[in-house]
Amino acid sequence: MATIYLSLSTKVELAKRQEILIRFSHGRINQRAKSNIFILSKYWDAKTQQIIIPNSRLMTDEKKELKQYLTTQSGKLDMLIATIQTEFNNADKNNLTAEWLKLVIDRFNFPEKYVVQTETEKTPTFFEFVDAFLKEYPNRTHGITGLHFAPKTIQQYNALKKHLNEFAESNNKTDFEFSEIDKSFYDNFIDFFKEKSFTANSMGKYIKALKSVLNSATEMGYYQYSYGKKFIVTKDDVDTIYLNETELQQLKDADLSKTPYLDRVRDWFLLLSWTGCRFSDLGKLTKTDIKDGFITFRQQKTNNKVVIPLHPVVTEILEKYNYNMPAEISNQKFNEYIKEACKFSEINSIETTTRTVSGKLVTEKFEKWEQVSSHTGRRSFCTNMYKRGLSTLMIMSISGHKTEKSFLKYIKVKQNEHAEMMKKAWENMYK
Repeated sequence: MATIYLSLSTKVELAKRQEILIRFSHGRINQRAKSNIFILSKYWDAKTQQIIIPNSRLMTDEKKELKQYLTTQSGKLDMLIATIQTEFNNADKNNLTAEWLKLVIDRFNFPEKYVVQTETEKTPTFFEFVDAFLKEYPNRTHGITGLHFAPKTIQQYNALKKHLNEFAESNNKTDFEFSEIDKSFYDNFIDFFKEKSFTANSMGKYIKALKSVLNSATEMGYYQYSYGKKFIVTKDDVDTIYLNETELQQLKDADLSKTPYLDRVRDWFLLLSWTGCRFSDLGKLTKTDIKDGFITFRQQKTNNKVVIPLHPVVTEILEKYNYNMPAEISNQKFNEYIKEACKFSEINSIETTTRTVSGKLVTEKFEKWEQVSSHTGRRSFCTNMYKRGLSTLMIMSISGHKTEKSFLKYIKVKQNEHAEMMKKAWENMYK
């Protein structure tokens, strides 16, 4: 008799959810596979191997949404188990492959991949598929959070198509067949980026988007993704800046009363620097999100709930605007004006940065205000709190970072600063 055993993966994915794993055994057959069904571990009953659905008469809208999600996932899991059992009953037991269970689950989750093309169906060219991908992408939602992808991500795919068109033109082509998207294509595309003096991170950003497109084409049966898997997403550990607490105080003390637009941008930046918020989240906060000394909201990018205590600087700025946010402007304008405000505030120490451009290391010197942007605020919060000795777990709970790996990319403490931190720690330890 066939036995199906369910368990939770120990790997925590986005939004702290874990994937349900399936083990199928019958005689000598013993196969394991992922279900593509994710839940929070507290809603999993390991004893009964079932999803726990909360039952209460009085529920908030948030809990109702959670209950609906769990009910949907539970129904999907039941259907998947029934499908596995039916497929096994109808299968030739003597010819089951080692990938049989994975294939059954994949066919259940992505039936469109296994639709046989009719003779009249034409396989699209690469650019035809990219165009269809871009047209449909704004309607897609993240598999775990259920949220639509951010406009910035969509812009990235549109930029990829622009670069692909330029790349094709440089090769006297108007399109590519999927069979041409191989290692030679990748090598030439990288050379194309290098000729345009792209940094390693910029190249990596577009190669990552390209791999996502090719993965989707593979699911549709148009492409053999074994080629795309070998495409390397280049990365460079760039020497990005942050403003220390002294510099933030300089910015706060600067008299910008004669330039109201800089005054508002300065206040906005200080809110970013003392809350750890993303620029996109801060503009959506309202009075109702601020209560009893805390700011509480759900992050747009991850749907993660964060609770942020009000720093004295934040309270002072909120009181200035009657607990409304300063007038919002575009990110592009903000990045232009905050440089102007920092220059006026004499945040002008000479900084050195090294990055990879066109495959070569390039070292540049600049005054610090030149590199300040909206994201510098969030980076400053994480780094300053880290220097204060707060635990990474505590800071991550405020910033909303999911993994320590992604969080540590924000910490921009230099070697001499680490040495100073250790010296102070030793002074306290060995008094």
